[in-house]
Amino acid sequence: MSLDHEAKNSPTGVAYWRYEDIPFKLWSIHPMKDLWGISSATERRLHRLDIHTIKELALSSKEMLQKEFGILGEELHQHANGIDFSRISDVYIPSSRSFGKSQIPFRDYTSRKEVELLLLELLDDVCFRLRMHQVVAQTIHLSIGYSKQTGEGFSRQRKMGRASNLSQDISLYCLTILHTYDNGMPIRSIGISLSNTSIQEEEQMSLFED
Repeated sequence: MSLDHEAKNSPTGVAYWRYEDIPFKLWSIHPMKDLWGISSATERRLHRLDIHTIKELALSSKEMLQKEFGILGEELHQHANGIDFSRISDVYIPSSRSFGKSQIPFRDYTSRKEVELLLLELLDDVCFRLRMHQVVAQTIHLSIGYSKQTGEGFSRQRKMGRASNLSQDISLYCLTILHTYDNGMPIRSIGISLSNTSIQEEEQMSLFED
């Protein structure tokens, strides 16, 4: 964080932050999305929790953040307090990749048949990329943004019982998420990502599944 907010503007390229500097240097960062790990969407969710500054985030309940954001909530709380357990000397080897695609149509979509068609087109593209990389995914994340007139939207995920890279396996889960959380408002953006990936290997097929 010191590198991102101070060192890059220093002639020497070096910055040193002590824990006693946190209230003056870290908590003064504004807007919140300028802090590493906080996206615009995360910032909006924090605002809905009545958290508007890095200081308020640092002093908020870690349990409440974990309930709202899961494991990310604990990381947000740690970063706001200047705590980062990652080691810059370690080589980062990602254990899982995510593949996704999103689209903002030229007009609002009111027909759910059109929305389903667009969703399946995006899914076909993402699944094709999974197969190109010879991986399968088990977690589906669907994001829907409503028209500017209505605002908001939803973002939900679901884990499949068995990892796959085939559209016909994953589409049912995507449509279930859509039908469960959609409120019927005009849709302006749609995005899908598949994560919790692993290398595609030989699989023992079940005799009790179609």
